[in-house]
Amino acid sequence: MAYNLLLTLPVVVLGSLLSLIIYRLYLHPLAKFPGPKLAALTKWYEAYYEIILNGKYSFHIEDLHRKYGPIIRITPDEIHIQDPPFWETLYVKHNKSSKYEWTAGRFGNSGSVFTTSDPTLHKIRRIPLNYMFSRKAILGFESAVQNKMDIMTNGLKRFHETGAVCKISEAYSAFAGDVVTQYSFGFDYDHLSLEGFTDSFHDAFMAVSAFGHVALQFPWMHGLLNSLPDSWNKAMNPPLAKLLDLQKDLRAKIAGVGKGLQADEKPPEHPTIFHSLLQSDLPPAEKSNLRLAEEAQLILGAGIETTAWALCQATYYILSDSTIHQKLKTELKQAIPDISKPDAFAYANLENLPYLRGCIKEGIRLGLSVSARNPRVLTEPLVWREWVVPAGTPISMTIADVHLNDDYFPSASAFKPERWVGESPKAPDGSPLERYFVAFGKGPRSCLGINLAWMEFFMMVGRLFRQFKLELYGTDESDVKLAHDFFLPSPRLDSKGIRVRVLGVER
Repeated sequence: MAYNLLLTLPVVVLGSLLSLIIYRLYLHPLAKFPGPKLAALTKWYEAYYEIILNGKYSFHIEDLHRKYGPIIRITPDEIHIQDPPFWETLYVKHNKSSKYEWTAGRFGNSGSVFTTSDPTLHKIRRIPLNYMFSRKAILGFESAVQNKMDIMTNGLKRFHETGAVCKISEAYSAFAGDVVTQYSFGFDYDHLSLEGFTDSFHDAFMAVSAFGHVALQFPWMHGLLNSLPDSWNKAMNPPLAKLLDLQKDLRAKIAGVGKGLQADEKPPEHPTIFHSLLQSDLPPAEKSNLRLAEEAQLILGAGIETTAWALCQATYYILSDSTIHQKLKTELKQAIPDISKPDAFAYANLENLPYLRGCIKEGIRLGLSVSARNPRVLTEPLVWREWVVPAGTPISMTIADVHLNDDYFPSASAFKPERWVGESPKAPDGSPLERYFVAFGKGPRSCLGINLAWMEFFMMVGRLFRQFKLELYGTDESDVKLAHDFFLPSPRLDSKGIRVRVLGVER
């Protein structure tokens, strides 16, 4: 009996594999869509480019589009479309679509607003956060952001005094991290005050972002890491271990807020996300310590890395082009002739400067916010040109598909602030150029922290280039060019960041 079983088992396995191959290649609802057979056959095709080649599938998808056309099958179950005007249809008009639940495995949680797949649950989870991140609420936080800018500028003055090289990309991560943690949680880690801007959460979030490619293929990996002793994680991957420590710290903070609310302690002057959520009408299950910690981690990741990377883009390109640099300086000096005035760098003044806005928008556009695909799943068939994509199919585009398309942003790889200057800038197709500015998303799943991000951008770029004379040091375009898609965009892996010398402090 055992001998017969041993003979039969390989036949059954082989038969199952052959059946799966035949189904996926010839009988699957997506079998008629163009694309490589290996991609249609297995997700290991994607895994090779993402895990073995370190975040290269997005680049390969570009090659596949050049070969097969603007609509292709990129995994056994997923369709990718490259058509910038279609962004609105997929992500805005179908505002009740679901996220592709499989992608939540990248972060090891499905409890945050960002990773929530079901649109109804997403709305329930987001409503308590909407006011806290509204423009009105953010404007009330301006003085705190100004205080962080004071710390930043004092640090830059010390670099001027010593003549040392400043890794300003690290400073940006420290700044964004201190701002978003203070705003969201009522405390910060004061990374910005460290001499020389030597610490931030940048490496930690990039580590978990890169690890996400492994976690997508092996969803149990996050659980395994959380179960290992802290000493093991620190030995294997110190940046990732730092994020695990952050998770534990956030859970402890949440527990403390919960106890304070039960004891009727007086709430802080600026309520935190934890206060808002714990006092909201959310069901009790939505207020668990674990879910709120997952929410907090995703808010931090989004609030730190996307902001810091866009600032890196703007800084590099402004400093690498003397004409752009001088135009920006001229506008800032005319608008702010005396930087000693208390309201010299008020947000209300800075956000109305057109060339400054153009520089910031170009930094955001080239920064891409996130580099990965963000699939949607519709409950009804989707028509695109002559194709009908079956209901229930994950359909994806990327921000790069839009922002780096020369047909809609002429010379798309170039930093051109002028494209945003003037009344109602237009794309070549006659549409408002703003239609194709999708870094913050659009519709009900648009970026929660957009108002805080804009304030940080204007205050940082405006003050930095008005108050300091800077020059790049040991930095070239490869330090800001997308080289690896780890969900968060990454330059070449041996990049030393954006480095500058502080040549002078202006009055």
